[in-house]
Amino acid sequence: MKKNNGKRVIALLAFMIASLHIDAQTTIRSGTELKVKGELSAVGPITNNSDKSNLAEAQLRLTGTNQTLTTSSPLSLQNLVVEGGGVKTVQGEWTITNNLTLTKGILAPGTGKFLYTGSTTLSGNTTSFVNGTITQRGTGVRFFPIGAGTTYMPLALGNVQDGTVEIGVKGFASGANLTLPLDVSAIASNRYWQITTNGGTFQGSPVSLYVPGASIDASPRLVVVQADDANGATAVNVGGGTTNDFVTSFSIVNKPIVTLGISEKTDFRIHDMITPFNSDNINDRLKILNVELTFSNKVILLDRWGVVVKQWNDFRNYDDPKNPNTDNFDFGKLGPGNYICIFEYQLTAGAPTEKMSQMITVLKGN
Repeated sequence: MKKNNGKRVIALLAFMIASLHIDAQTTIRSGTELKVKGELSAVGPITNNSDKSNLAEAQLRLTGTNQTLTTSSPLSLQNLVVEGGGVKTVQGEWTITNNLTLTKGILAPGTGKFLYTGSTTLSGNTTSFVNGTITQRGTGVRFFPIGAGTTYMPLALGNVQDGTVEIGVKGFASGANLTLPLDVSAIASNRYWQITTNGGTFQGSPVSLYVPGASIDASPRLVVVQADDANGATAVNVGGGTTNDFVTSFSIVNKPIVTLGISEKTDFRIHDMITPFNSDNINDRLKILNVELTFSNKVILLDRWGVVVKQWNDFRNYDDPKNPNTDNFDFGKLGPGNYICIFEYQLTAGAPTEKMSQMITVLKGN
């Protein structure tokens, strides 16, 4: 090894070490055969120009405040530990095969690819996360401890099926312009996630998005929204339920852009009177206000003894010009008296079924 002006140059033809501590700026020259089986710790920057480095059984511990790590050829590590604080910028193609430990400091992948293939579920925190794209390969739950700038905003994919697909996730905090569906009133906060794939088939999965400490006033109404791209695309509401600090979509997400939206509180109202016997053509049939906003529904009409008189699947109001009922049910056959209307509905695909009921009076006109 040579040390010039505070820089360490590794230029030996071949050597194997059990552990190595690097406390200065270090360059590994082309042609150097370096094999580490144990712990390699570094305080300063490292530039790897060798295509013969073997760190497949090594653990690299980054203890400096700010460091830049560059490799000109693909580099595989068993473990990577981020501590010491500051920003650790990594350039080139890196693969972590066992575990990535984020303790203190921001890991910032630049050009190239940063891939994790281990089976251990990753974790991060508000002072240590990945600011950039982290790619994972594996099945089951895949947790992405990512952030944007200084904001920690992780994402989890549930039930990933194809272990050959490489899934990359990146968080960003600006530049999105989505067209919202009618059942979403606004984007909850300026946080967006981008999901990309490389190889294999991503079938989609439930997605969990981070909401720190229920910091959004509308948290009981938060839903996951997905879109094909970040600029002008029409978003889709896939619902959401809150568990601790995460909102999980009710159905699978298979589009690349996801964010949190505030669901529009829909006022459903079952009209409580039907007058099918007169000739004014008013209130002649059952009507449910805003029923067209449901994803799916079932309507059951019971008589006073609880006997089913009529059931509709995906009920639409008869006077809806865009999507009317076509069953031609004759409400004039109903005897005067009281009935119970039960309305079961889902607001989005995969959302839990909600239910309401209303007494309806059928009046006989003069």
